Amino acid sequence: MADGPGVEVQRRGVDQDERLAELLELVLDRNPFQRGRVEGLGLSDPPSLAELRPLTKRDLVADQERHPPFGTNLTYPLESYTQLFQTSGTTAHPLRVLETAEDWDWWRARFANTMSVAGLDSADRVALAFSFGPHVQFWAAKEGLREIGAMGISLGGMGSVQRLQTIAEVEATTLWCTPTYALHLLEVAVEQRLESAIESIERVLCTGEPGGSLPGVRSRIEQGFGAVCIDHAGLTEAGPFGDPCPDGHGLHVDEREFVCEILDENLEPTPQGERGELVITPLGLTGFPALRYRTGDSVIATNEQCPAGHEGRWLPGGIVGRTDDMVVVRGMNVYPSAIEEAVRQFSSTGEFRITFYTERSGMDEVKLEVELTEGADARRLQETMRQQLGLRVRVVPIAPGVLPRQTGKSRRVVDERSPRWVAS
Repeated sequence: MADGPGVEVQRRGVDQDERLAELLELVLDRNPFQRGRVEGLGLSDPPSLAELRPLTKRDLVADQERHPPFGTNLTYPLESYTQLFQTSGTTAHPLRVLETAEDWDWWRARFANTMSVAGLDSADRVALAFSFGPHVQFWAAKEGLREIGAMGISLGGMGSVQRLQTIAEVEATTLWCTPTYALHLLEVAVEQRLESAIESIERVLCTGEPGGSLPGVRSRIEQGFGAVCIDHAGLTEAGPFGDPCPDGHGLHVDEREFVCEILDENLEPTPQGERGELVITPLGLTGFPALRYRTGDSVIATNEQCPAGHEGRWLPGGIVGRTDDMVVVRGMNVYPSAIEEAVRQFSSTGEFRITFYTERSGMDEVKLEVELTEGADARRLQETMRQQLGLRVRVVPIAPGVLPRQTGKSRRVVDERSPRWVAS
């Protein structure tokens, strides 16, 4: 199979090439969405991966809006699918991702590998400090822990103090949460004089947002917990692609399971040492495939080998940022455009302003100031925000005409969050 300039052929192995060829043959034959990516473009037969235009989440969301509720990115009949998850924050209509039993087995194996690389085994008790909703991360985490025989301790529905008390009572060895929440939990422990509650924690496994690979953040977590801080990364659409590297820090992409590219803004290979967007193709997902999927994650392009000698593409800085206007709030992806779309569903709303800010507790929050006509229901708007974005938005109703009018490019977003992701 011929390869174009967008795919780094030198990093592939024979097994990866064979699996990629089988994946392309399968989905381009049976999957209407993927077949539509190549029809009428005059591509080779069969086309190489590099000939496909990189895919975005918005492409998949648009497909589901045209063909509700699941879209056409389905390789098999609907009765073949056993799991349904959804992403958060991209649009008012979240992306629904379906998994077959075989796909879910792949997820379980990938998360088990992530846990093993992080140093977990059957002797560990892992505190899962997040709620179990429609998002795949939390369920897949439980599956991975079950695979390696570790104990998963669900802390959903608890406040921070109760979570600390539970961690102490069960003597949890690992805390799994966003780096933001890890720092917040430290502050609560100090305020409530519960520092002893985290003495059993040996590692903090970070997920959901940038930070765990950044030296400044990692250092604060490690010093506060007296434990090692480990990062990992994944997407609902493409699986857990970033395994932790406890020895060399940063992340590894397992190239036995993913074709990995780092592309610039022109979708060409990023020069060494520069920041580009991570584009991946998971080889183990066939039911809802993601061929050349743009993650939106910024990484540094490098051919450096991990100092610990681990295999796979090494990303020494991990995820260093985002390529779009997305804001991560408490591990949830929030787009200002998604907020605007929800606001515009209400005819009783006028001008609005979005403010991202940090409370004294250290937790990031979202405030929506919105002009509402008399009698408009602010609570209904707030509930719509919660359902569509997956997190609480503080809605502040104000009288019509108070906010400045937008006559040029809109400036409706204010970011007052405390700086946190600063590498040192």
